[in-house]
Amino acid sequence: MVDYGKKYQHLKVEISAEGVALVTLNRPPHNLINIKMHTELAEIPRELNDDDDVRAVVLAANGKNFASGGDYELFERYKDQPLKKAISRKEARDFIWNMIDLEKPAVAAVHGLATGMGCQMALLCDIVLAADDEKTRFSDGHMNIGVPPGDGGALIFPLLIGLGRAKQYLYTADPIYAKEAERIGLINKVVPPDQLLPAAMEWGTRLANLPTSAIRWAKAALNQWLRVGAVNIFNYSWGLQMYAMDKPDNLEALAAMKEKRPPRFRDLK
Repeated sequence: MVDYGKKYQHLKVEISAEGVALVTLNRPPHNLINIKMHTELAEIPRELNDDDDVRAVVLAANGKNFASGGDYELFERYKDQPLKKAISRKEARDFIWNMIDLEKPAVAAVHGLATGMGCQMALLCDIVLAADDEKTRFSDGHMNIGVPPGDGGALIFPLLIGLGRAKQYLYTADPIYAKEAERIGLINKVVPPDQLLPAAMEWGTRLANLPTSAIRWAKAALNQWLRVGAVNIFNYSWGLQMYAMDKPDNLEALAAMKEKRPPRFRDLK
């Protein structure tokens, strides 16, 4: 049996009597993804898949935001360090494939910002619920750091909302508010904020009590859409994101982030 408390620093895992694993992102207030959390998010789906006590998964978060993007240290990790670039690429690949290969049904309960890797992790769940308020919104976010989407956005957005809308939101990194996300099919349902976690746990319990083999095999079949897409899209999109690192757009975006000012892409030569 996995001792999740000892293994994970930024994730809290509790397993209910019905076999629902509540995985809580626990780096409040914003759950910015640092190097350690990046590694943990890549590993946790595989751990849950191998845990016989787990029949379904609910993904939630402590703090103001679900996951508001990468920490600055995560972006700095890539600078002039080819080995760490390779490690990050492996983690990103593991993250996508481990989420796709997770046999147990998964429910996301999203409040506040869900950006970048946090957004993709939520959208790769089977059922996505979001708090019905003006604070809850989804964004791929990669354009904010001057790179193309490489960790899943180019894969999951077109499948959920079509290519045209995917281009709109991936090109601009515009946030998609919860009600609009429900309307266009990015998520399943909005619920009142105070009912978000109870509703997610209710879904998790319902899924945990369905025929075990049937639901897992149904998910395996449906996730073939993701597997086919990942084979064709992930390596290509991730390679382009890695190529864009340390290029003028990326450097200007990071400088603007550090200096708390708008980026000036048009001034670049």
